[in-house]
Amino acid sequence: MKGEEHFHDRADAYEDLIIGIVPDAQSFFGAVVSSVPGEEVSVLELGSGTGYVTEMVLRANPAAAVTCIDMDPAMLAVARRKEALGAVSFLEGDFRDVWPEGQFDIVLTSLCLHHLPDRDRAAVVRRIRETLRPGGVFVNGDVFRGVTPEEEDADCRLWRQAMAENGLPIGEIELMLAKRKRNATCLDTLPGYLQKMKDAGFRQITHPYRHSIYAVVVGVR
Repeated sequence: MKGEEHFHDRADAYEDLIIGIVPDAQSFFGAVVSSVPGEEVSVLELGSGTGYVTEMVLRANPAAAVTCIDMDPAMLAVARRKEALGAVSFLEGDFRDVWPEGQFDIVLTSLCLHHLPDRDRAAVVRRIRETLRPGGVFVNGDVFRGVTPEEEDADCRLWRQAMAENGLPIGEIELMLAKRKRNATCLDTLPGYLQKMKDAGFRQITHPYRHSIYAVVVGVR
């Protein structure tokens, strides 16, 4: 089963929406970007969308060589219009099928892997490890399901409150909560996802950020 896409038809509005939806976007995405060392590293970004995180990575790491994969042509069109991303290599397609040659120092993705069926998610995590050079780092900022129904309810209450505090309209809040409920069976718990990382052979696995349904997980090959 595959999770429902939230923004495939809203590319131009994506970045404003995401700031309202993520409880503390600066901290969440900051935790993703801060895991990329400020050196001449090669970076593969999966599900890069409009290049929102890509821009952050390049501001923090201007010498990075970045390759992005996304399956949504409208999202990629927004990214390609950004002057700051002029040196980025873009690949259009589903990253379960489209993958660049060679190895990378960093693979990162944000708000993406939860859309995959569980078996595909595990396979992608294994492929990411194979794509990394020894000592390379995989960074995933994503949403996760509560381990118990009580934990899930508590996390969703925190998320609802955060979206309201961010000024997201009530209609958008209810839409997001309804989509999450429909997608619940597709989502990993954080312990379940950490086990996938271990099974794939990652080491030094940490989760430096967590807020309600959101977490950032980092693993080293």
